[in-house]
Amino acid sequence: MAKASWQGLERSRSVQFALFLLVALAARWPAYGEWNYAVDDQYFALVGRRLLAGDILYADIWDRKPPLLYLTYAAIARVHASTLAYQLVATAFAALGAYGTARIARLIAPLPAALMAGIAYCALLTRFGGGNGEAAVFYNPLILAAAWSIASSIERLRQGLLPRRVLLGMLAAGLAIGFKQSAAFEAVFFGVATLAILARGGMRWPALAIRATAMAGLGALPMVAIGLVYWRMEHFPQLWQALVLSNFARTYDAGRITRALALAGLLCLPLLFALLGYLRGRAERSAPLGFLACWAAAAILAVAIFPGLYLHYALPLLAPLAVLSAPFFARPGIGTLGFAALVILALATSDMFDLRVRAHARPAAAALVEQVRRVTPHRRLLVFGMPSYLYAEIGAAPPSVLAFPAHFYEGAESRASGIDEVAELRRVLRARPETVVVQEPLPAAPLNEANVARIAAYVRRCEAVRRMTIYDHEGEKRMAVHSGCARAATGD
Repeated sequence: MAKASWQGLERSRSVQFALFLLVALAARWPAYGEWNYAVDDQYFALVGRRLLAGDILYADIWDRKPPLLYLTYAAIARVHASTLAYQLVATAFAALGAYGTARIARLIAPLPAALMAGIAYCALLTRFGGGNGEAAVFYNPLILAAAWSIASSIERLRQGLLPRRVLLGMLAAGLAIGFKQSAAFEAVFFGVATLAILARGGMRWPALAIRATAMAGLGALPMVAIGLVYWRMEHFPQLWQALVLSNFARTYDAGRITRALALAGLLCLPLLFALLGYLRGRAERSAPLGFLACWAAAAILAVAIFPGLYLHYALPLLAPLAVLSAPFFARPGIGTLGFAALVILALATSDMFDLRVRAHARPAAAALVEQVRRVTPHRRLLVFGMPSYLYAEIGAAPPSVLAFPAHFYEGAESRASGIDEVAELRRVLRARPETVVVQEPLPAAPLNEANVARIAAYVRRCEAVRRMTIYDHEGEKRMAVHSGCARAATGD
């Protein structure tokens, strides 16, 4: 009976996805409806709302990620403009990523262990900052589709054949780049790995060149199309500045080694299980194992060489590590215990399940919104701290193309956007915002001292200030709501 049940589950892909959807819901529900849970997600949602209002990305509202991420948020907001809406869609994408993880893991492990790998992916997403709507939550399934297209075609590639699914996989990888540029590292690896397998199968150089051109063309197609659209709109320089030049222009902090060691420590258990799974898979001579191990190595290298490191930068590593762990999870006794320990530890140490903070977060955020709405009758608001979605919550348009507050106060972001942020803030204050919300202390080092001083001078002349506490995934944050500022002098 048990064997028949597993066989039935193997055949029913919809039931497998439903299982992962339930797991994703269980791993993410505490933050539902909490618009201030994460810094990045709320800004993506704000940009999506502004695109629906007619803003042009990079020209009217600025960030350095590619357009497909923001278009996704805009599409969600068109259906329903709420925090819960994009959280539920992100949950479905997390389940889709878990499903993709399990499909690939099934190539090197039995079904129960493959399902464990998918569940582990969901749990690790929540632990590493992907419990809401981070970019990787949306593009990881595309990377998984590309990886599966190759891993499931190893034998045909060795025979010198290039299946259509691999070409579609290259297109999926190109779409992933349209969500975040760093996906290009894995996309390039997929192309090189495919060509290497074809070459080892005896394919001659002229035939390899034709296939390389086809794969590169499909992988580049989404970004080329985006570039042409911006060229036609005469905004290509802004696109180039945002996606390419700004990443080299910003300053990266000196604490990289400390962050790298901390991130490696948090990843030690997934890395260990992936290594043990790889060794077990080698003993069983799993055909796609070498490719999957190289994929994991490429993903790790892409994170390791990036000059800045944050917790959510580990999100692209989780799927390949979970896949490689599947043969270890298949070991009777110790594999199951290891899987249980990984999932329990990931969820128990996640900010998502700090339920005391989550219970305070929604009412505190609602109180902030109510206060800002009450003292900002003309909706002339300036946010000089992280809760950027506050603009959307009170129905205000950001007063500047630099709507992500950090671009005004982070010293590391100075001139990275191609916009003089000191002159831009001077222009914003000349328009006399009636309310200024300042986070205390500002979450940056070094600070843009010129802009911090200018804001301090402006708010000193405001009629009232109310200090309030809100909560995000890191815990308590203090906000100063300066109101009655429209009659203040700018200090110029």
